[in-house]
Amino acid sequence: MRPAPVAEVDRIRGLLQDAGHAWTRPRSAVLHVLVVVATPLKVEEIHDRLGRRSGGRGINLSSVYRTLNLLHALGVVRRVQLGDGAQRYELAEGYRAHHHHLVCEACGRIEDVRGCPLEGTDLGVTVRSHHLELFGLCRGCAREERAEHVRV
Repeated sequence: MRPAPVAEVDRIRGLLQDAGHAWTRPRSAVLHVLVVVATPLKVEEIHDRLGRRSGGRGINLSSVYRTLNLLHALGVVRRVQLGDGAQRYELAEGYRAHHHHLVCEACGRIEDVRGCPLEGTDLGVTVRSHHLELFGLCRGCAREERAEHVRV
């Protein structure tokens, strides 16, 4: 279960302040988007959401980049690349549950996949972290594909 967004934002604000960084409106806004949205986002997608949230009084794109770089350096967010060359950002482990991603090859949707096939597996090595990205069809596209095969 994910922590309440306000509690998570407060926790991360404390981390930033303890590290000597000011708590600014852009940092707060970017972090709020990452806490609320459960899928990795491109910088431009975060920027667009900020513009919609503020009724047009958006935060400039360079502030979004600077905030993401700071949050990444502090270990709050991680960078995710899902095969299309675009870099996306999401909260790092420790700020949300361990998960993997499914990228739908039909519609482009990105879904979190809970559970990990490597958990409890003795590989004979020390694994500190890993990322597993799956490519296939999301539930909706798989259902449509099955329905098309039935009609044929």
